[in-house]
Amino acid sequence: MIVRSVICFAALLCALSSASYHTATACQPIGNQQLAEEITADLLVVGGTESGCAAAVQAARMGVEKIVLVNDIDWLGGQFSAEALGAIDENRGHGYNGTVPIPRSGIFRDVIDAIETKNAQLYGGVKRPGNTRVITTSRPVVSEQVFRELLAPFEQAGQLIRRSNYYVDTVLTEGDRVVGVQFKSTDAAGEAIVVRAKLTIDASDWGDVIKGAGARWDAGMDAQGEFNEPSAPASGNPATDLNPITWCMILEQQKQPNLLAKPDSYDPAFFTGNWGWIKEEFAYTTRRLVDGQGFKQIDHPDVLLINNPNIDYPLDTYPKSVVDALEVIEPGASKKNLVAMTRQQREVVFADARQHTLRYYYHLQQNFPKFQYLARSDEFGTPDRLPPKPYVRESLRLVAKHIIKEQEVLGFGARSNYSTVMFPDAVFCWQFELDFHPTHRSWTTSKGESGPWQASFRGKRKFGRGGTGRAVFPLRSLLPESVQGLIGAQKNLGYSSIVSSSCRLHDQSIHAGQAAGAVAAVSLKLGQQPGTTAHLPAIWSGLLSSAHGAPMAIWPFVDVDPFDPDFAVFQQLALRRVLGLRASDTKFEPDLPADEDWVSRVIASVKRRGYQYSQPSKPPATRRQLAKILWEELKDQPVPDSHFSEPLAWEPES
Repeated sequence: MIVRSVICFAALLCALSSASYHTATACQPIGNQQLAEEITADLLVVGGTESGCAAAVQAARMGVEKIVLVNDIDWLGGQFSAEALGAIDENRGHGYNGTVPIPRSGIFRDVIDAIETKNAQLYGGVKRPGNTRVITTSRPVVSEQVFRELLAPFEQAGQLIRRSNYYVDTVLTEGDRVVGVQFKSTDAAGEAIVVRAKLTIDASDWGDVIKGAGARWDAGMDAQGEFNEPSAPASGNPATDLNPITWCMILEQQKQPNLLAKPDSYDPAFFTGNWGWIKEEFAYTTRRLVDGQGFKQIDHPDVLLINNPNIDYPLDTYPKSVVDALEVIEPGASKKNLVAMTRQQREVVFADARQHTLRYYYHLQQNFPKFQYLARSDEFGTPDRLPPKPYVRESLRLVAKHIIKEQEVLGFGARSNYSTVMFPDAVFCWQFELDFHPTHRSWTTSKGESGPWQASFRGKRKFGRGGTGRAVFPLRSLLPESVQGLIGAQKNLGYSSIVSSSCRLHDQSIHAGQAAGAVAAVSLKLGQQPGTTAHLPAIWSGLLSSAHGAPMAIWPFVDVDPFDPDFAVFQQLALRRVLGLRASDTKFEPDLPADEDWVSRVIASVKRRGYQYSQPSKPPATRRQLAKILWEELKDQPVPDSHFSEPLAWEPES
């Protein structure tokens, strides 16, 4: 990796500069900031989110030598940490029952295992101390440490350089190709940097590189006529409708009352409408991170995450005070989708969302005795003791080479089955509800937009209405339709708004980043742009490697753990579609006898898919044995072109 310090008064450096871009040169100030550093790398990852960290780690594991990760804050880990989502949401089939429909895998598994190890050290051997709806919980500061430690070996080896507290100012392009990014310091008195890279992954909160590169993107609702999705509204208006942000808070139990002074803007009418049914017990236990009273092994106060619809902050319209402040910055700014706003404009919205969370904290303390003994955690180091970022459920949507639609991810015949479309270029898998929090702000008193409001559902954009089948995410949906040198990650992906509501959780965002890192690594190794289907075998092998951590599930088998010694074999065969699977065959059951009917179905699939196979003279005893024999013959054969041109068509089952 090349890191260059820039002395801006050195005219000689300007004369010797070999790069020419339609932007500030290395010897010019960038706005009010001097350019302090220029870095040349193979891969630039923008965003220290969970997706960004996973992308950098996967690329490093696969041999990319020069990686730069640029983050707009110091905290690493996105939802896990900076957004305070310490009650870890993950793939889910039906309700909260302590199980997952697809075994935890990949870097997500590595992160969860590390979190649970730290929990055991902190809480008397208890790995899952929350005693709550989700399986694993973690204080944000603990999760942040896990992500920092995940990156550390690559930083220490010089393979990864990390820069904190920088935001995207200008995206550098040559024709239709991204070649780097110019960043400004979040400190107005700070200095700017430039990173030039062969490939860039956009794992930012709001798709900053995608927007700056001129790639096409979308935000807001998709109308029925857009993709013919069964639950899409007839109209895409208002264009400002997004899954809401939530400014969460972490509360820690105290021995004495710790009361917040009444916020000037408090009115009980904010919290007595749609979500007034949320009382003390639900608010206290539903996202608890540490149950200090519920485990005899734990000698620690209770710690809670507060994240419920009372503090969901809709983005379709804004209170008058926010509208007025936005219009001062730019006429018409209050009518923009949040994604399209400038950084300065979003900060106005964020300030009001933070204030709303403090109103709710006051409301809890005034109405429920337990909350009088709960103080905001000081782990974030912010003046108001709230996390540095809101929980972002929906960002921009990349107009990608393929846009995933609702009808493609619904289960074929049943939600417990595979999705209707199982894309041939799969790079990760998931399952979750089609899950919108309330996206509409409605006013609750005669004061209208100057008074209290509540979060309400708009049409079918709501939670509790079902979800996807066991789905796979295609390579094409990571890639812009035209811009080169750029890969999407985090929530900047090629899917509809409806699909985005199901593919946005902790594990899914890590998987998207890990997949993006693998795509980048293979492309860089071959010296080609991402997106070629011929890259897929190498991408799959990289993601399925167990050399550095847990392999990542790409095909959504229910029953095979990533640490099964033959996990990669089963995955490789499923991805090549040679196992004769039906829509309901979500279990592989490797140690079942290889009965004649199953073997015949597999062999027929192998031949139909165009592979060469010599049937063994001695019938294998188990499915595992046949799979291993089959993979030995197939692993060096190319994936036939027909794999990508012939869709996997499920047949109805009796």
